[in-house]
Amino acid sequence: MKLTYVSIEGTPQELDASEVVRALVLQQSGPVGTVRRSPRVVVDPESDDEFDFGWLVEGDVPGVAEEGQAEVKTQLAFNPAAQQFLDFMTEATSWENVAVHGIKRKAWQEGDPLDYTGYLRLRRTGSQYGGFVYAFASTGVINFRLRYSDEIAELAPDAYPLTKGNHQYRVNIQIRDESTLKQALALSEMAYDAT
Repeated sequence: MKLTYVSIEGTPQELDASEVVRALVLQQSGPVGTVRRSPRVVVDPESDDEFDFGWLVEGDVPGVAEEGQAEVKTQLAFNPAAQQFLDFMTEATSWENVAVHGIKRKAWQEGDPLDYTGYLRLRRTGSQYGGFVYAFASTGVINFRLRYSDEIAELAPDAYPLTKGNHQYRVNIQIRDESTLKQALALSEMAYDAT
């Protein structure tokens, strides 16, 4: 896999009008998940509140099955760091044998689609363990199959320990910017290697 990362700074209007940006996007060989500001009102499905948040995901969310694409894109509309979340998914799903799964809810029956409304489970195919991370698209929170330690505190200063829930998944971080994205990827690699 070849990955090219380009960072261009500008207002959404400047980037939309840029011929250079347009040429870079057209060079891509496949669907690329990108986020752009779009004037639109988004309705929160849980509260029916309207928000003029306006994140619009173009292309596919890496690793997510077709049946979950629309739901995950809707959740990303509420995430102020949606592009960094997509960057996280792009990198983590490029690792060997990583698959993204929705959730089988309690009433799930054979043939029912998986549920993508809560979180995404990134799992190493063939592993005897569950997911090495759980990723929440709406908030950018990543829950790792790790126990909090001094090593984790040093590697990812923005990570925080959990005191409740499954005893194997005790570390979280919220992707908010490039720094927390790098920390999340480092912790994901640690969790991946442990599974």
